Amino acid sequence: LELHQFAYNQDNYGVLLHDSDAGETAMIDAGDAAAARAALALTGWQLTQIWITHHHGDHTDGLHDIAAETGAATYGPAGVSGVAHVLADRDSFVFAGRQVDVIATPGHTLDMLNFHLASERLAFTGDTLFAMGCGRLFEGDADMMWASLTRLMALDDDTIIYCSHEYTAANAAFALS
Repeated sequence: LELHQFAYNQDNYGVLLHDSDAGETAMIDAGDAAAARAALALTGWQLTQIWITHHHGDHTDGLHDIAAETGAATYGPAGVSGVAHVLADRDSFVFAGRQVDVIATPGHTLDMLNFHLASERLAFTGDTLFAMGCGRLFEGDADMMWASLTRLMALDDDTIIYCSHEYTAANAAFALS
């Protein structure tokens, strides 16, 4: 698999995941249609799936436009407008012949989903887990978030984590304080 991470808004990350043999490309979160278009143009990949981690606009604002323009299948939590394949904890689906497991991690939001490809040692954690930190508690509580983080800690140690924001410097400053 090839991955292309791209920035949008002030501190968001989107990710394109591509399998050239299958000719499939997934995008994790669709917060900015223009940034998604630019990433697709840069890579030359054709989008086939969009995976939404949660309902916040910085993860969904470009969903309708990109899905309409590409015809990509949309996956994500219930209640997100434009999601055709509604997912919940412990669901799975297939991308390029690989199983994608869904891990619900409430805390940041109640509908937060993570996408885990065990065969590739990859996890897309949205706003649950960041470098040196975790997401703010907007809808959940600390116990919920701890339970969610505990589930992510159970992933294999060599799992590569892709998060949806660049907060590393801010988290390091907080840790030092």
